[in-house]
Amino acid sequence: MAGGGGIVKLHELPPDHHLRNAPIRSIGAAIVCRHTKSKRDPSTWKIKDNTYNQLNDSWQNNFDWIVTDEMSIRPLS
Repeated sequence: MAGGGGIVKLHELPPDHHLRNAPIRSIGAAIVCRHTKSKRDPSTWKIKDNTYNQLNDSWQNNFDWIVTDEMSIRPLS
């Protein structure tokens, strides 16, 4: 897995990976601010229906997107 220690970070995956192209609400992701280290659950936010690839640079550059749902990590059949 990307990120070592079993942690999957969306920015470390290739752009065509299924997790980067699935709605945020469906992958069980948490975000960690790179500046303050605060952790949040974006699954109820306005961006919940966007994919990681659809988010603007601010979301991608200021936060680590960590997959928290083990089932999401498995590739789609």
